[in-house]
Amino acid sequence: MLPARGDFAFGLPFVAEVATAWELPYVLSNVTCSTPLPWPAVRSFDKAGARVEVYGIAHPELKLPGCSVMDAGQALEGIPVSDTVVIVLADLGRTAESDIAVRAPGVDFFLRADSTETLSTPEALATGALVLSSGARGKLLGVATVEVTPGARAWRDAGASAARATDVDTATTRLTELATRKAKATDARELSRLTRQEEFWTKKQATARTALDLATATAGPTNVLNNTLRGLGDDVGEHAPTFALVAAVKATLTGSQSAPAEATPAGAAAGIGSWVGSAACTTCHAAQAAQWSHTSHARAYASIVADDRQFDQDCYSCHITGAFDGTGPTDPRQLHGLENVGCESCHGAGKAHIAAPTTAHLVREPPTSQCVQCHDSRQDGGRFDELTYRPKVAH
Repeated sequence: MLPARGDFAFGLPFVAEVATAWELPYVLSNVTCSTPLPWPAVRSFDKAGARVEVYGIAHPELKLPGCSVMDAGQALEGIPVSDTVVIVLADLGRTAESDIAVRAPGVDFFLRADSTETLSTPEALATGALVLSSGARGKLLGVATVEVTPGARAWRDAGASAARATDVDTATTRLTELATRKAKATDARELSRLTRQEEFWTKKQATARTALDLATATAGPTNVLNNTLRGLGDDVGEHAPTFALVAAVKATLTGSQSAPAEATPAGAAAGIGSWVGSAACTTCHAAQAAQWSHTSHARAYASIVADDRQFDQDCYSCHITGAFDGTGPTDPRQLHGLENVGCESCHGAGKAHIAAPTTAHLVREPPTSQCVQCHDSRQDGGRFDELTYRPKVAH
């Protein structure tokens, strides 16, 4: 197990105490402290005749008093390329594994510890390693079984070829649809919007083709992995003592936060940093604000409150405005009146525009890349279809 940023938010002594009480097999490989950590830098064991080594890589922004975090590549580059199966539990953020794998070709698997993304089909890296992720919300259990080929170094997922081919087909279909719509478009704004969508899907297609090439590479023998994600739904019973603890903490948090309508003092303007809140846009853009008020974006925050998930770091950031920017809300208990997916979520922070509307312009037609920060087809369960969703919020 990897103690990550969310664990250390309670402090190193607390994490150490819990790990000892519950005999948690923590491993932490790139953190050094003035007082030695109570966990090893690597854990090793034998399984089915194979030697397995597990490393734990903390995020470079982890802050622990008296400790320093080593660069992930530096911590792993000394691992030899051998028959030993090397697994890295990584709190690194998406896409970091490709660069690290080049510096540490002895790594066989990267398991993402912090990502909300779920990978039913692992990502293949150019070094032959695989990236696995079951998401950070506790909804899925990842189960991987392996078939080892003597002398093989690279790994491939048994279902990767078909999955990556589907990704290519999806992107190709979208590009065909967009080309047809562009040929019929007469409005300049519509043509510009379709062009941006076309650019987005062209990049997706190129990425999918690269992934397909990696998944179907046949140079030399390979080991095979069969990966499945098993849903932990309502049919799986709760552990009553743990459930009671979580419920108690949620009740405490709910009691400590003002209601959303009171998050900003009466008579004061909403906002923080560069963000001003949707109400500031209404005076000049009344028609657009009225259309927005009838969309799901305008009720985004209420939807997670109804599920008692407003304090979940994996949820609240996509249901308020400005959370993806360093000057926006960073604490789910302090939203500064920026609840819901407001005007600025799509068009950009509005403080400068409010001050100088004729010179400080916002994004008139938000690019698709803005939408997929949240509608990434994984966090939303794959429901997002751009050509269907975009018209619902256009104004």
